[in-house]
Amino acid sequence: MKRLGFFTGAVLAGIGVFLFNQWRHVSDDDRLIAVLADHCLPYVQTGATPFQDIGRTPGVYDAIDVDERLRKSGARLIYDLRFMAQWGETEDADGPVRVCRVDPTYGENTVTAFEVDPDKFVERYTDILSLDETLIPQADVVTTGPTVFGWYGADRPEDQGLRVVFIVSPGLVSGVLVGRDLP
Repeated sequence: MKRLGFFTGAVLAGIGVFLFNQWRHVSDDDRLIAVLADHCLPYVQTGATPFQDIGRTPGVYDAIDVDERLRKSGARLIYDLRFMAQWGETEDADGPVRVCRVDPTYGENTVTAFEVDPDKFVERYTDILSLDETLIPQADVVTTGPTVFGWYGADRPEDQGLRVVFIVSPGLVSGVLVGRDLP
């Protein structure tokens, strides 16, 4: 009888742990949406400092190359050191640009891309990216990769205004760049 009670308790505990893990699971789609909606887009549009509440500043022993061309910049290692987020201002041919980048760290035991649901990927992210300003994707679907894939303003060149660029393969996003010209 004791064994049956022990077995029943173990099964119930296992079910409880499984349900708890399912309840608190955060997918890479959720992480990528947070990078865009909570950090990069607000930063390039308003200058609000991104990534203050997640990750940590790179240290001497992290062997991370920070882009020295960025002014008024910052960097954070995010999502268990899988990615490095960088932000700041730089110059292009048309003048100053505020940028936010998220790149994989290529660490030994890290996944080097956001694993996203490929079903309706372009449509889903177009909706997320077009909350404040309508951005048009360069295609309706991602069929090959890795490739550079972007969303740009409808009535202007790709190198002006708000733009969002991913390094993407079907089901994977390994790099994010969000930029906006400064007045």
